[in-house]
Amino acid sequence: MKSSRDLASTQECTASARRVAQSAYQLHVALARELRGTLVELGLTVPLADALWQLDPARGPASRRELAERLRCDPSNVTFLVDRLEDRGLVSRGHATDDRRIVALSLTPAGRRARERLIGTLARSALFSRLTGAQQRQLAALLGRCVEDG
Repeated sequence: MKSSRDLASTQECTASARRVAQSAYQLHVALARELRGTLVELGLTVPLADALWQLDPARGPASRRELAERLRCDPSNVTFLVDRLEDRGLVSRGHATDDRRIVALSLTPAGRRARERLIGTLARSALFSRLTGAQQRQLAALLGRCVEDG
């Protein structure tokens, strides 16, 4: 049986976790609102923007399977998204250097510019400009810990 101190600690953690969850969801909604205009200008939907975001040039080309894992969706959905991005000239398909059977997805120069535009929109957002540089670094570190290996 839990002591009253253990129970109070559990309730406090639960209350803290609930506050984090509520704040995280509010941030999610606010970020979506901030991106809306840029998405319209770029002619992108949220799923297309998510795919662009996940095709980070620093990580190199990705297979459809890797992109599906990053997006947490079925590979058939990735095919649909990649077709749309390719039609817009934002993604190119090539072959993996180590296995030519694997299709490697990369951002085109226009795709890189669109991705940078998405990142820049959020980076310049009033959501983050309210924070000092130290607070921004702290928030980035905390958010990074939340999504490690995720």
